[in-house]
Amino acid sequence: MSKVNQDLATKTQQFLDQATAEEMTIVSNLIDGLSEKRDGKYHTYLAAITQISSCFLENGDYEIKLPIQPLIMNPLNMLHGGMTATLLDTTMGSLVNRSLPTDLAAVTSEMNIHFIKPGVGEYVRCIATITHRGTHTYISEAKVYDEREKLIAMATGTFFILNKPTQLK
Repeated sequence: MSKVNQDLATKTQQFLDQATAEEMTIVSNLIDGLSEKRDGKYHTYLAAITQISSCFLENGDYEIKLPIQPLIMNPLNMLHGGMTATLLDTTMGSLVNRSLPTDLAAVTSEMNIHFIKPGVGEYVRCIATITHRGTHTYISEAKVYDEREKLIAMATGTFFILNKPTQLK
């Protein structure tokens, strides 16, 4: 075993020996997510460790569902605002990218967010729609709802369209 592996194993065991139940759950979720990323279930580490699920809706909109877990909560035990922003950006950007030809990609060039109420409960879901399809930019809007279908945040985003880098084609 290499020195790096030994150090990691030691640190991990020391942490686990003193971990709370919540910390054990977080570590377990992280390991599950990393394994699922490696196995190809997720495209990004963030998606994997947050355990999102996504799908197209019948009307062509795109939905991402995010379980609320301690890893993504703020000190007030609600969904962290930065995670809400990431969810909005990811949902809109995923929809735009999935709507483009395979040789093109989209990156966020602007996003405007309105936080309406705290994200609490077991999960939130975000639904995005495209409102403008241009040659160089797309505009999307998205809304985040809690499990009771109450609106907690909404955003608009502008996405710049570019040629996909060769290594990603």
